[in-house]
Amino acid sequence: MDNNIPGKALTFIILLAGAAIAIATYAAILMNWSQVSWFPILVFFVLIILADSFPVTLPRGGSVTVSFAVNAASILLFQPFMVILISVAYEIFQLFRSKNRIKHFFNTAQLTTSAGLAAIVYGSLIPITADISLSHIPAFVASMAVLSILNHTFVTLILSFIEKEKPYTIWLVNIKWCTLTFVSMAPLGAFIAVIYINIGFWGLVLFLLPMILARHTFQSYMNMRETFLDTIKSLSLAIDAKDPYTKGHSSRVADYVTSLAAELKWPADRIEFLQYISLIHDVGKVAVPENILKKDSLLTENEYDIMKKHSAAGAEVIKDVKYFAAGSNIIRHHHERWDGTGYPDRIKGEDIPEGARILAVADAFDAMTTDRPYRKALDPKFALKELQDCAGTQFDPKVVEAFVRLYPKADFNMSHSEEPETVTKEQAVFHSETIH
Repeated sequence: MDNNIPGKALTFIILLAGAAIAIATYAAILMNWSQVSWFPILVFFVLIILADSFPVTLPRGGSVTVSFAVNAASILLFQPFMVILISVAYEIFQLFRSKNRIKHFFNTAQLTTSAGLAAIVYGSLIPITADISLSHIPAFVASMAVLSILNHTFVTLILSFIEKEKPYTIWLVNIKWCTLTFVSMAPLGAFIAVIYINIGFWGLVLFLLPMILARHTFQSYMNMRETFLDTIKSLSLAIDAKDPYTKGHSSRVADYVTSLAAELKWPADRIEFLQYISLIHDVGKVAVPENILKKDSLLTENEYDIMKKHSAAGAEVIKDVKYFAAGSNIIRHHHERWDGTGYPDRIKGEDIPEGARILAVADAFDAMTTDRPYRKALDPKFALKELQDCAGTQFDPKVVEAFVRLYPKADFNMSHSEEPETVTKEQAVFHSETIH
Protein backbone atom coordinates (compact mmCIF):
# COMPACT_ATOMS: atom_id res chain seq x y z
CA MET A 1 0.00 0.00 0.00
CA ASP A 2 1.02 3.59 -0.64
CA ASN A 3 2.69 5.12 2.42
CA ASN A 4 1.35 8.53 1.40
CA ILE A 5 -2.25 7.50 2.09
CA PRO A 6 -3.50 9.13 5.33
CA GLY A 7 -4.00 6.87 8.33
CA LYS A 8 -7.75 7.48 8.43
CA ALA A 9 -8.07 6.36 4.82
CA LEU A 10 -6.07 3.18 5.45
CA THR A 11 -8.15 2.38 8.53
CA PHE A 12 -11.33 2.90 6.54
CA ILE A 13 -10.11 0.59 3.76
CA ILE A 14 -9.18 -2.14 6.25
CA LEU A 15 -12.59 -1.94 7.94
CA LEU A 16 -14.34 -1.97 4.57
CA ALA A 17 -12.28 -4.99 3.48
CA GLY A 18 -13.37 -6.80 6.63
CA ALA A 19 -17.01 -6.04 5.87
CA ALA A 20 -16.51 -7.21 2.28
CA ILE A 21 -15.03 -10.55 3.41
CA ALA A 22 -17.97 -11.10 5.77
CA ILE A 23 -20.56 -10.31 3.08
CA ALA A 24 -18.82 -12.43 0.44
CA THR A 25 -18.64 -15.35 2.90
CA TYR A 26 -22.34 -15.03 3.70
CA ALA A 27 -23.20 -14.84 -0.01
CA ALA A 28 -21.13 -17.98 -0.66
CA ILE A 29 -23.02 -19.81 2.08
CA LEU A 30 -26.31 -18.84 0.41
CA MET A 31 -25.14 -20.17 -2.96
CA ASN A 32 -26.98 -22.99 -4.68
CA TRP A 33 -24.16 -24.17 -6.94
CA SER A 34 -26.40 -26.59 -8.81
CA GLN A 35 -28.23 -23.62 -10.35
CA VAL A 36 -25.08 -21.90 -11.66
CA SER A 37 -24.79 -21.51 -15.43
CA TRP A 38 -21.31 -20.22 -16.25
CA PHE A 39 -21.86 -18.98 -19.80
CA PRO A 40 -24.14 -16.03 -18.90
CA ILE A 41 -21.82 -15.17 -16.00
CA LEU A 42 -18.84 -15.05 -18.38
CA VAL A 43 -20.89 -12.84 -20.72
CA PHE A 44 -21.55 -10.43 -17.86
CA PHE A 45 -17.86 -10.52 -16.91
CA VAL A 46 -17.06 -9.22 -20.39
CA LEU A 47 -19.83 -6.60 -20.22
CA ILE A 48 -18.69 -5.23 -16.87
CA ILE A 49 -15.03 -5.02 -17.98
CA LEU A 50 -16.01 -3.20 -21.17
CA ALA A 51 -18.28 -0.80 -19.28
CA ASP A 52 -15.70 -0.03 -16.56
CA SER A 53 -12.91 0.54 -19.06
CA PHE A 54 -14.41 3.91 -20.09
CA PRO A 55 -15.29 5.94 -16.95
CA VAL A 56 -16.59 9.52 -16.97
CA THR A 57 -14.85 11.72 -14.37
CA LEU A 58 -17.01 13.69 -11.94
CA PRO A 59 -16.36 17.32 -10.90
CA ARG A 60 -14.89 16.58 -7.47
CA GLY A 61 -13.17 13.28 -8.03
CA GLY A 62 -14.71 9.90 -8.56
CA SER A 63 -16.34 8.81 -11.78
CA VAL A 64 -19.39 7.11 -13.19
CA THR A 65 -19.64 4.31 -15.71
CA VAL A 66 -22.47 2.55 -17.49
CA SER A 67 -21.53 -0.58 -15.52
CA PHE A 68 -24.21 0.43 -13.00
CA ALA A 69 -26.70 -0.92 -15.55
CA VAL A 70 -24.78 -4.20 -15.83
CA ASN A 71 -24.72 -4.54 -12.03
CA ALA A 72 -28.44 -3.82 -11.88
CA ALA A 73 -29.13 -6.53 -14.45
CA SER A 74 -26.93 -9.07 -12.65
CA ILE A 75 -28.87 -8.53 -9.40
CA LEU A 76 -32.05 -9.50 -11.26
CA LEU A 77 -30.48 -12.56 -12.90
CA PHE A 78 -27.96 -14.13 -10.53
CA GLN A 79 -27.40 -15.21 -6.96
CA PRO A 80 -25.61 -12.71 -4.63
CA PHE A 81 -22.19 -14.39 -4.75
CA MET A 82 -22.23 -14.34 -8.57
CA VAL A 83 -23.31 -10.68 -8.46
CA ILE A 84 -20.24 -9.93 -6.33
CA LEU A 85 -17.93 -11.75 -8.75
CA ILE A 86 -19.38 -9.82 -11.71
CA SER A 87 -19.19 -6.48 -9.87
CA VAL A 88 -15.51 -6.83 -8.97
CA ALA A 89 -14.36 -8.46 -12.22
CA TYR A 90 -12.84 -5.25 -13.61
CA GLU A 91 -11.18 -4.31 -10.30
CA ILE A 92 -9.62 -7.78 -9.91
CA PHE A 93 -8.40 -7.50 -13.51
CA GLN A 94 -6.82 -4.11 -12.73
CA LEU A 95 -5.18 -5.38 -9.52
CA PHE A 96 -2.82 -7.47 -11.64
CA ARG A 97 -1.95 -4.80 -14.21
CA SER A 98 -2.27 -1.36 -12.57
CA LYS A 99 0.43 0.36 -10.52
CA ASN A 100 -2.28 2.04 -8.46
CA ARG A 101 -3.33 -1.19 -6.75
CA ILE A 102 -4.66 0.44 -3.60
CA LYS A 103 -7.36 2.20 -5.61
CA HIS A 104 -8.56 -1.08 -7.09
CA PHE A 105 -8.26 -2.83 -3.73
CA PHE A 106 -10.57 -0.18 -2.27
CA ASN A 107 -12.97 -0.51 -5.19
CA THR A 108 -13.02 -4.29 -4.79
CA ALA A 109 -13.92 -3.94 -1.12
CA GLN A 110 -16.56 -1.27 -1.58
CA LEU A 111 -18.20 -3.01 -4.56
CA THR A 112 -18.24 -6.35 -2.75
CA THR A 113 -20.00 -4.65 0.15
CA SER A 114 -22.45 -2.47 -1.79
CA ALA A 115 -23.31 -4.87 -4.64
CA GLY A 116 -23.33 -7.86 -2.30
CA LEU A 117 -25.73 -6.24 0.15
CA ALA A 118 -27.93 -4.98 -2.71
CA ALA A 119 -28.17 -8.53 -4.13
CA ILE A 120 -28.89 -9.99 -0.70
CA VAL A 121 -31.64 -7.42 -0.15
CA TYR A 122 -33.19 -8.28 -3.52
CA GLY A 123 -33.00 -12.03 -2.90
CA SER A 124 -34.53 -11.68 0.56
CA LEU A 125 -37.51 -9.73 -0.80
CA ILE A 126 -38.28 -11.87 -3.82
CA PRO A 127 -36.89 -15.19 -5.12
CA ILE A 128 -34.69 -15.08 -8.22
CA THR A 129 -36.65 -16.63 -11.10
CA ALA A 130 -36.23 -17.26 -14.81
CA ASP A 131 -38.71 -14.47 -15.53
CA ILE A 132 -39.21 -10.85 -14.46
CA SER A 133 -42.61 -9.29 -13.81
CA LEU A 134 -44.06 -6.11 -12.32
CA SER A 135 -44.07 -7.80 -8.90
CA HIS A 136 -40.27 -7.59 -8.94
CA ILE A 137 -40.24 -3.78 -9.11
CA PRO A 138 -40.35 -2.95 -5.34
CA ALA A 139 -37.53 -5.38 -4.55
CA PHE A 140 -35.49 -4.08 -7.50
CA VAL A 141 -35.93 -0.43 -6.45
CA ALA A 142 -34.89 -1.29 -2.88
CA SER A 143 -31.77 -3.10 -4.07
CA MET A 144 -30.84 -0.23 -6.39
CA ALA A 145 -31.21 2.26 -3.56
CA VAL A 146 -28.88 0.15 -1.38
CA LEU A 147 -26.32 -0.15 -4.19
CA SER A 148 -26.36 3.55 -5.05
CA ILE A 149 -26.36 4.91 -1.49
CA LEU A 150 -23.65 2.59 -0.16
CA ASN A 151 -21.42 2.99 -3.21
CA HIS A 152 -21.62 6.77 -3.18
CA THR A 153 -21.18 6.94 0.61
CA PHE A 154 -18.04 4.79 0.57
CA VAL A 155 -16.37 6.83 -2.17
CA THR A 156 -17.42 10.14 -0.58
CA LEU A 157 -15.81 9.07 2.70
CA ILE A 158 -12.54 7.93 1.14
CA LEU A 159 -12.26 11.15 -0.90
CA SER A 160 -12.94 13.10 2.28
CA PHE A 161 -10.11 11.32 4.11
CA ILE A 162 -7.72 11.80 1.19
CA GLU A 163 -8.56 15.44 0.41
CA LYS A 164 -9.10 16.38 4.08
CA GLU A 165 -12.42 17.94 3.22
CA LYS A 166 -15.85 17.58 4.78
CA PRO A 167 -17.74 14.57 3.39
CA TYR A 168 -20.85 16.73 3.09
CA THR A 169 -19.12 19.12 0.68
CA ILE A 170 -17.95 16.31 -1.62
CA TRP A 171 -21.32 14.58 -1.40
CA LEU A 172 -23.20 17.76 -2.35
CA VAL A 173 -21.13 18.37 -5.46
CA ASN A 174 -21.30 14.81 -6.82
CA ILE A 175 -24.76 13.70 -5.70
CA LYS A 176 -26.62 15.20 -8.67
CA TRP A 177 -24.44 13.26 -11.12
CA CYS A 178 -24.94 10.06 -9.16
CA THR A 179 -28.69 10.64 -8.96
CA LEU A 180 -28.74 11.10 -12.73
CA THR A 181 -26.89 7.81 -13.13
CA PHE A 182 -29.24 6.02 -10.74
CA VAL A 183 -32.38 7.31 -12.47
CA SER A 184 -31.14 6.52 -15.97
CA MET A 185 -29.08 3.37 -15.47
CA ALA A 186 -31.32 1.38 -13.11
CA PRO A 187 -34.15 1.05 -15.68
CA LEU A 188 -31.51 0.31 -18.30
CA GLY A 189 -30.25 -2.54 -16.12
CA ALA A 190 -33.76 -3.97 -15.85
CA PHE A 191 -34.08 -3.74 -19.63
CA ILE A 192 -30.78 -5.64 -20.05
CA ALA A 193 -32.08 -8.43 -17.83
CA VAL A 194 -35.37 -8.66 -19.76
CA ILE A 195 -33.52 -8.74 -23.09
CA TYR A 196 -31.20 -11.50 -21.87
CA ILE A 197 -34.09 -13.60 -20.55
CA ASN A 198 -36.13 -13.27 -23.77
CA ILE A 199 -33.48 -13.04 -26.50
CA GLY A 200 -30.28 -14.36 -24.97
CA PHE A 201 -26.65 -13.58 -25.80
CA TRP A 202 -27.26 -11.86 -29.17
CA GLY A 203 -29.73 -9.52 -27.55
CA LEU A 204 -26.93 -8.28 -25.28
CA VAL A 205 -24.62 -7.83 -28.26
CA LEU A 206 -27.21 -5.60 -29.93
CA PHE A 207 -27.73 -3.77 -26.66
CA LEU A 208 -24.09 -2.67 -26.52
CA LEU A 209 -24.86 0.15 -28.97
CA PRO A 210 -27.27 2.11 -26.73
CA MET A 211 -24.92 1.54 -23.76
CA ILE A 212 -22.05 3.05 -25.73
CA LEU A 213 -24.33 5.91 -26.79
CA ALA A 214 -25.37 6.57 -23.18
CA ARG A 215 -21.74 6.75 -22.09
CA HIS A 216 -20.80 9.00 -25.02
CA THR A 217 -23.67 11.39 -24.27
CA PHE A 218 -22.69 11.74 -20.61
CA GLN A 219 -19.02 12.20 -21.48
CA SER A 220 -19.92 14.88 -24.04
CA TYR A 221 -21.88 16.76 -21.40
CA MET A 222 -19.01 16.60 -18.91
CA ASN A 223 -16.57 17.72 -21.62
CA MET A 224 -18.76 20.72 -22.35
CA ARG A 225 -18.87 21.54 -18.65
CA GLU A 226 -15.08 21.28 -18.39
CA THR A 227 -14.58 23.44 -21.48
CA PHE A 228 -16.94 26.03 -20.01
CA LEU A 229 -15.00 26.10 -16.74
CA ASP A 230 -11.65 26.29 -18.58
CA THR A 231 -12.96 29.26 -20.55
CA ILE A 232 -13.94 31.03 -17.33
CA LYS A 233 -10.52 30.34 -15.83
CA SER A 234 -8.80 31.69 -18.92
CA LEU A 235 -10.94 34.82 -18.75
CA SER A 236 -10.08 35.13 -15.06
CA LEU A 237 -6.34 34.92 -15.82
CA ALA A 238 -6.74 37.53 -18.55
CA ILE A 239 -8.48 39.87 -16.12
CA ASP A 240 -5.81 39.41 -13.47
CA ALA A 241 -3.05 39.90 -16.05
CA LYS A 242 -4.34 43.42 -16.67
CA ASP A 243 -3.25 44.31 -13.14
CA PRO A 244 0.25 42.97 -12.32
CA TYR A 245 -0.38 43.28 -8.58
CA THR A 246 -3.40 40.98 -8.58
CA LYS A 247 -1.97 37.94 -10.36
CA GLY A 248 -3.91 34.89 -9.25
CA HIS A 249 -6.30 37.06 -7.22
CA SER A 250 -9.51 35.81 -8.82
CA SER A 251 -8.66 32.11 -8.42
CA ARG A 252 -7.72 32.63 -4.77
CA VAL A 253 -10.92 34.56 -4.10
CA ALA A 254 -12.94 31.80 -5.79
CA ASP A 255 -11.24 29.26 -3.53
CA TYR A 256 -12.13 31.25 -0.40
CA VAL A 257 -15.66 31.86 -1.62
CA THR A 258 -16.29 28.18 -2.39
CA SER A 259 -15.21 27.07 1.08
CA LEU A 260 -17.03 29.95 2.77
CA ALA A 261 -20.30 29.26 0.97
CA ALA A 262 -20.03 25.59 1.95
CA GLU A 263 -19.43 26.65 5.57
CA LEU A 264 -22.63 28.70 5.34
CA LYS A 265 -24.49 25.58 4.11
CA TRP A 266 -25.17 26.77 0.57
CA PRO A 267 -26.42 24.01 -1.77
CA ALA A 268 -23.91 22.57 -4.23
CA ASP A 269 -25.37 24.15 -7.36
CA ARG A 270 -25.31 27.65 -5.83
CA ILE A 271 -21.75 27.14 -4.58
CA GLU A 272 -20.63 26.12 -8.05
CA PHE A 273 -22.34 29.15 -9.61
CA LEU A 274 -20.81 31.50 -7.03
CA GLN A 275 -17.39 29.99 -7.77
CA TYR A 276 -17.76 30.90 -11.44
CA ILE A 277 -18.96 34.41 -10.60
CA SER A 278 -16.00 34.88 -8.24
CA LEU A 279 -13.56 33.95 -10.99
CA ILE A 280 -14.80 36.87 -13.09
CA HIS A 281 -15.82 39.29 -10.34
CA ASP A 282 -13.25 41.86 -11.54
CA VAL A 283 -14.22 41.67 -15.22
CA GLY A 284 -15.25 45.34 -15.02
CA LYS A 285 -11.57 46.31 -14.68
CA VAL A 286 -11.38 46.14 -18.46
CA ALA A 287 -13.07 49.54 -18.34
CA VAL A 288 -10.44 51.03 -16.00
CA PRO A 289 -7.44 52.79 -17.61
CA GLU A 290 -4.18 50.87 -17.17
CA ASN A 291 -2.37 53.89 -15.74
CA ILE A 292 -4.75 53.68 -12.76
CA LEU A 293 -4.59 49.89 -12.40
CA LYS A 294 -0.79 49.88 -12.55
CA LYS A 295 -0.18 52.96 -10.41
CA ASP A 296 2.46 52.13 -7.79
CA SER A 297 1.14 54.56 -5.17
CA LEU A 298 -2.16 55.43 -3.54
CA LEU A 299 -4.88 56.62 -5.92
CA THR A 300 -6.11 60.20 -5.93
CA GLU A 301 -9.76 60.82 -5.10
CA ASN A 302 -10.61 61.22 -8.80
CA GLU A 303 -8.72 58.03 -9.74
CA TYR A 304 -10.46 56.14 -6.97
CA ASP A 305 -13.84 57.31 -8.28
CA ILE A 306 -12.91 55.86 -11.68
CA MET A 307 -11.74 52.60 -10.10
CA LYS A 308 -15.03 52.29 -8.21
CA LYS A 309 -16.89 52.05 -11.52
CA HIS A 310 -15.48 48.59 -12.19
CA SER A 311 -18.12 46.71 -10.19
CA ALA A 312 -21.04 48.30 -12.06
CA ALA A 313 -19.16 47.89 -15.35
CA GLY A 314 -18.64 44.20 -14.60
CA ALA A 315 -22.35 43.72 -13.95
CA GLU A 316 -23.13 45.35 -17.30
CA VAL A 317 -20.66 43.05 -19.08
CA ILE A 318 -22.32 39.85 -17.88
CA LYS A 319 -25.99 40.81 -17.47
CA ASP A 320 -26.85 39.73 -21.02
CA VAL A 321 -24.92 36.45 -20.83
CA LYS A 322 -27.66 33.90 -20.15
CA TYR A 323 -25.73 31.70 -17.70
CA PHE A 324 -24.20 34.59 -15.73
CA ALA A 325 -27.16 36.99 -15.73
CA ALA A 326 -28.34 35.86 -12.29
CA GLY A 327 -24.92 36.73 -10.88
CA SER A 328 -24.71 40.28 -12.22
CA ASN A 329 -25.99 41.72 -8.92
CA ILE A 330 -23.32 39.80 -7.00
CA ILE A 331 -20.62 41.46 -9.09
CA ARG A 332 -22.33 44.84 -8.96
CA HIS A 333 -22.64 44.86 -5.18
CA HIS A 334 -19.50 43.12 -3.94
CA HIS A 335 -18.10 46.49 -2.81
CA GLU A 336 -21.20 47.55 -0.92
CA ARG A 337 -20.80 47.88 2.85
CA TRP A 338 -22.98 46.45 5.61
CA ASP A 339 -23.58 49.99 6.94
CA GLY A 340 -24.61 51.36 3.54
CA THR A 341 -21.54 53.48 2.79
CA GLY A 342 -20.18 51.30 -0.02
CA TYR A 343 -20.55 51.55 -3.79
CA PRO A 344 -22.07 51.74 -6.35
CA ASP A 345 -25.62 51.93 -4.90
CA ARG A 346 -25.01 52.43 -1.16
CA ILE A 347 -27.38 49.64 -0.20
CA LYS A 348 -26.91 48.08 3.22
CA GLY A 349 -27.45 45.03 5.40
CA GLU A 350 -29.40 42.14 3.97
CA ASP A 351 -30.42 44.25 0.98
CA ILE A 352 -26.96 43.32 -0.32
CA PRO A 353 -27.13 39.90 -2.06
CA GLU A 354 -25.66 37.21 0.19
CA GLY A 355 -23.32 36.11 -2.59
CA ALA A 356 -21.94 39.66 -2.75
CA ARG A 357 -21.44 39.69 1.04
CA ILE A 358 -19.49 36.43 0.84
CA LEU A 359 -17.45 37.70 -2.09
CA ALA A 360 -16.70 40.95 -0.24
CA VAL A 361 -15.10 39.15 2.70
CA ALA A 362 -13.07 36.81 0.48
CA ASP A 363 -11.99 39.69 -1.77
CA ALA A 364 -10.91 41.86 1.16
CA PHE A 365 -8.99 39.04 2.85
CA ASP A 366 -7.03 38.26 -0.30
CA ALA A 367 -6.33 41.96 -0.87
CA MET A 368 -4.93 42.27 2.65
CA THR A 369 -2.79 39.11 2.51
CA THR A 370 -1.10 39.83 -0.84
CA ASP A 371 1.43 42.49 -1.81
CA ARG A 372 0.14 45.79 -3.10
CA PRO A 373 2.18 48.61 -4.69
CA TYR A 374 1.73 50.76 -1.58
CA ARG A 375 2.34 48.05 1.08
CA LYS A 376 3.51 44.51 1.73
CA ALA A 377 1.13 41.64 2.39
CA LEU A 378 -0.36 41.51 5.88
CA ASP A 379 -0.10 38.46 8.12
CA PRO A 380 -3.28 36.32 7.83
CA LYS A 381 -3.88 36.58 11.59
CA PHE A 382 -3.83 40.36 11.35
CA ALA A 383 -6.14 40.25 8.33
CA LEU A 384 -8.61 38.03 10.21
CA LYS A 385 -8.54 40.51 13.11
CA GLU A 386 -9.20 43.34 10.65
CA LEU A 387 -12.22 41.49 9.26
CA GLN A 388 -13.57 41.06 12.79
CA ASP A 389 -13.02 44.74 13.57
CA CYS A 390 -14.97 45.69 10.43
CA ALA A 391 -17.82 43.22 11.00
CA GLY A 392 -21.07 45.14 11.36
CA THR A 393 -19.75 48.18 9.50
CA GLN A 394 -18.06 47.02 6.30
CA PHE A 395 -18.90 43.30 6.36
CA ASP A 396 -21.81 41.03 7.23
CA PRO A 397 -20.99 39.80 10.78
CA LYS A 398 -22.36 36.32 10.03
CA VAL A 399 -20.08 35.92 7.01
CA VAL A 400 -17.03 37.20 8.89
CA GLU A 401 -17.75 34.83 11.78
CA ALA A 402 -18.00 31.92 9.36
CA PHE A 403 -14.71 32.85 7.62
CA VAL A 404 -12.83 33.26 10.91
CA ARG A 405 -14.20 29.88 12.03
CA LEU A 406 -13.32 28.28 8.69
CA TYR A 407 -9.83 29.64 8.05
CA PRO A 408 -7.81 27.74 10.70
CA LYS A 409 -9.23 24.34 9.68
CA ALA A 410 -9.27 24.93 5.91
CA ASP A 411 -6.31 24.11 3.69
CA PHE A 412 -5.81 27.14 1.48
CA ASN A 413 -2.20 26.31 0.59
CA MET A 414 -3.27 25.62 -2.97
CA SER A 415 -5.10 28.89 -3.29
CA HIS A 416 -1.97 30.98 -3.82
CA SER A 417 -0.74 28.98 -6.79
CA GLU A 418 -1.52 29.74 -10.40
CA GLU A 419 -3.13 26.34 -10.84
CA PRO A 420 -5.48 26.05 -7.84
CA GLU A 421 -7.06 22.78 -8.97
CA THR A 422 -3.90 20.73 -9.45
CA VAL A 423 -4.51 17.27 -8.00
CA THR A 424 -1.88 15.94 -5.63
CA LYS A 425 -0.64 12.36 -5.72
CA GLU A 426 -2.60 11.56 -2.56
CA GLN A 427 -5.83 12.99 -4.03
CA ALA A 428 -5.44 11.14 -7.31
CA VAL A 429 -5.19 7.74 -5.67
CA PHE A 430 -8.90 7.46 -4.94
CA HIS A 431 -10.44 9.30 -7.86
CA SER A 432 -12.26 6.05 -8.38
CA GLU A 433 -15.64 4.83 -9.51
CA THR A 434 -18.37 6.61 -7.58
CA ILE A 435 -21.14 4.67 -9.28
CA HIS A 436 -20.81 1.29 -10.93
